[in-house]
Amino acid sequence: MIEIQGHRGVLATRHGNTLASFVEALRLGVDAIEVDIWLTADGQLVLRHDAIIRDEDIRRRTLREAAVEKHPATITDVDVETRSPTLAETLALLRFANATGVVLDIEIKTESTPWDEYGQAIVSALSKVLKAHQHEQALRVRSFDPQIVRALSAMLPDVPAIALSRANPGQSLGLYPSEPEALVHAALSTGAAAVAPEFSILNRELVTAAQAAGLKVYPWTLVSEEQISSAVQLGVDGICVNDVALAQRALRAHAVKLPTARPISLPLLDSVAVF
Repeated sequence: MIEIQGHRGVLATRHGNTLASFVEALRLGVDAIEVDIWLTADGQLVLRHDAIIRDEDIRRRTLREAAVEKHPATITDVDVETRSPTLAETLALLRFANATGVVLDIEIKTESTPWDEYGQAIVSALSKVLKAHQHEQALRVRSFDPQIVRALSAMLPDVPAIALSRANPGQSLGLYPSEPEALVHAALSTGAAAVAPEFSILNRELVTAAQAAGLKVYPWTLVSEEQISSAVQLGVDGICVNDVALAQRALRAHAVKLPTARPISLPLLDSVAVF
């Protein structure tokens, strides 16, 4: 089995980190939905990729000011949501869809800043929510920051953590390394159960070393059938993709079992805005 992870839902056809994007991912069929979270000034865990939109930093703003982040790669612009959803709202959506077996894969965003008061605050807030839901919803956490993963692994030993990595030749502070042996060592030392390398640094050496150490491998973000086919041939455990339908076509060609489709109707997305 190769897990299909919908990147921010279905970024190819919906703006990312929105309820509409998650509904579309469930309709098509995914094993996991990858989301990004920030902590607002009023203590809310809000879903969007960037902290700063139009010069406004959501870490210093309230939930009501968490504008939906529109993505230029999205081919439709029909969503009615006026603000980004919270983690609590997303968990409620998955319950409503009877999709508690679909992994909610939560990336903790810190912009690679050193461990600080904000890092402690978001880990504390997130751990409280996940502790309340870990026995009713499939969950996973991920971060580029080893200190975030170490802290969450200690607080939530039953929630798998992923070490995210991108090209990092200088071994920048606050980031996992990109060299295979170093990444595997760092992932194990911080309690991660998997590594998620950027596709550009994915290779057989990394896959072999990680899996030999008991780590799963989830490359990101695969955008073409050629990339997906290459990852399959390397024996990865899952793929993070913008286009779920494309990923299904590519995996079908490799005789990979596909996830169950969960079509649902969410009335608030059909007629009114989310406030």
